[in-house]
Amino acid sequence: MGFQKLVAAEGTQSSAGSLSLSERRIELDASANAPVTPAVADAVLAAMTSGCGNPSSGHQAGERSRIILEGARDAMAALLDGVQEDGVTFTSGCTEANNLVLEGLLRERRGTLVTTAVEHPSILRPAARLAAKGISVRYLPVDDAGKVDLAALETELADANGFVLLSVQAANSETGVLQDLGEVAGLANKRGDILFHADCAQAFAKLRIALGRGIGPDVVTLSGHKINAPMGIGAMAVASDCELALQPLLLGGDQESGRRAGTEAVPLIAGLGAASREWAATRSAVCERMTELRTMLEDGIMRQVRGAGVNGAAASRLPNISSMTFPGLDGMALVAQLDGHGISVSQGSACSSRRVEPSHVLTEMGLSETDAFSTIRLSLSRLTTFDEIGQAVDIIASVGRRLRSLS
Repeated sequence: MGFQKLVAAEGTQSSAGSLSLSERRIELDASANAPVTPAVADAVLAAMTSGCGNPSSGHQAGERSRIILEGARDAMAALLDGVQEDGVTFTSGCTEANNLVLEGLLRERRGTLVTTAVEHPSILRPAARLAAKGISVRYLPVDDAGKVDLAALETELADANGFVLLSVQAANSETGVLQDLGEVAGLANKRGDILFHADCAQAFAKLRIALGRGIGPDVVTLSGHKINAPMGIGAMAVASDCELALQPLLLGGDQESGRRAGTEAVPLIAGLGAASREWAATRSAVCERMTELRTMLEDGIMRQVRGAGVNGAAASRLPNISSMTFPGLDGMALVAQLDGHGISVSQGSACSSRRVEPSHVLTEMGLSETDAFSTIRLSLSRLTTFDEIGQAVDIIASVGRRLRSLS
């Protein structure tokens, strides 16, 4: 699909321009990758063709790139509250940013990592590596709605010795369930030697996230391609009252205030800045619209598919993510059949959806392995339309009935 085919999200225009619904794909996997918008594509192209140089160079071409970088930092910081000046560090994505926080804070010091059992693999796998090196790692359980057990958190923080890194996601990438970062920050504030990190890959731009001691996280990690920026760009943002003693993962030059060596990806950063500015200008309307679309999708499917249900429905969720279980159906077969009918969905996080194990998120929420394997994730972007949701409901229902008859 060419960039010229993409249109603004407002109204009910097609997300593929003049193509009819029968001629294009319906993208319901935006939590894996949200398609770029025309403004983002224009910003990337301009950065690639307008004579931008290495941002570390002292000539005019380097200055043009530095202006792009600082503009993008300001645009991202404007979507957060309490970020320190120059507190945004660009990375290759949220996975790198998560590794930078965990490894950079715990690799060379003794301490305890407290995190949750439903985090993204880019938290859980670095945590496992730290544990193998002798770092104490504690995992918090969640209830059947996917919410962190705050009593267990309070106990773990009270029992931990020395420095504690607390890492709790803002929103789950499979279910969209939101954690109360304010309550978590309040518990963390009861003891001194602690740093609170939140993976905000899915929540960034869709929610207003406040940073600061006792208010919210001390540091957050962010993703570009979840908010219509290009793949391959993300960031870490630090609260204005946080002194982050971080060991960099990459050594080399002094880019990004010494936190991340290597020449910055200026065109991708330009796209991230453009995406951030679009979200700042339209967040309220876009999120309200995505909530309506998600409700239409869930209600329509549950009316037409016997036994279908929404995971985490009792909790506050992001407006664009729906985890739905179809009892008795093979989720992998459902994903494949829908793909053949022109609808992109997934079984969960793109970083783990091709594995044969059931979703750790769903089993931690109490689902059986059978039900976890019968679950798919449907996720919307700012470009999703009402017409697309209407057709998707009918196709999903039809495919579900067919698979059930075959089983």
